[in-house]
Amino acid sequence: MTVIIGSLFCVFTAIVKFGGGVFSALTSSRAKFKMTVLEQISNPYLASLVLGLLYGLTFCTSACLPYIVSYIAGIGAGFKKGLAVTTIYNAGRILAYAIIGTAVGLLSVVVSEEILSAYQEYSSFAFAAIVIFIGATILMKKSGTKCDCPEQTSDRFGISKLTNRFDLRAFSMGFTRGLVLCPALVGLLLYAVTLSQVNLTLVAVLFGLGTALSPLLILGGATGWLLNKAPLFSKWLSKIGGIALVAMGLGVLLNAIITII
Repeated sequence: MTVIIGSLFCVFTAIVKFGGGVFSALTSSRAKFKMTVLEQISNPYLASLVLGLLYGLTFCTSACLPYIVSYIAGIGAGFKKGLAVTTIYNAGRILAYAIIGTAVGLLSVVVSEEILSAYQEYSSFAFAAIVIFIGATILMKKSGTKCDCPEQTSDRFGISKLTNRFDLRAFSMGFTRGLVLCPALVGLLLYAVTLSQVNLTLVAVLFGLGTALSPLLILGGATGWLLNKAPLFSKWLSKIGGIALVAMGLGVLLNAIITII
């Protein structure tokens, strides 16, 4: 049994590191090309979408995949649920980008490196707290518990149907991850500020849509499909996913503390 659990953990770890191994290798070779996109494409909105697509193919996938994979394993999602979770996660990120774009547009005069640095520290704390909380809720989930009360009373307002269709935890994780400043988005917005009559909110949203149209979506569904092939070990996979989220959240938190110190 120990050998089987160890093998499952190795497979799970390999999936988590897949994005970091493959897509991070592409980042260095395409970094200069991505930064020249804004200069080569005259339309800032088209440039935002293209830059988002390129960024999604490299850094964004490798940065977000470990959290998505861990969460999908934690909730025992299949292929369709994995796709839905990844889509909701990306929706949270896009909303966060829209808020950042709007804020930069309204406060462009007072935006400075010191302000962005302070904001980055606090946003990292928020993301770490959400990831740790989500991981903890997965670990504290009790399987096989029964309730004698009627199902109708526990779902009087249709809450379970809403939560089944819209994963609030995935959304909040994506939203807080999006609030952590993305270097490419910051550079894009600071460049767009210098242009006249450019909607920074739309620029940020288009960038977010570009990053969402990345291998992350397919990998999220593929992860659910793959992990569902071992239903007998779903309990262990769920625990591994929860532990991974808590560990990664603590890592982000520790890094934020070290940055402040």
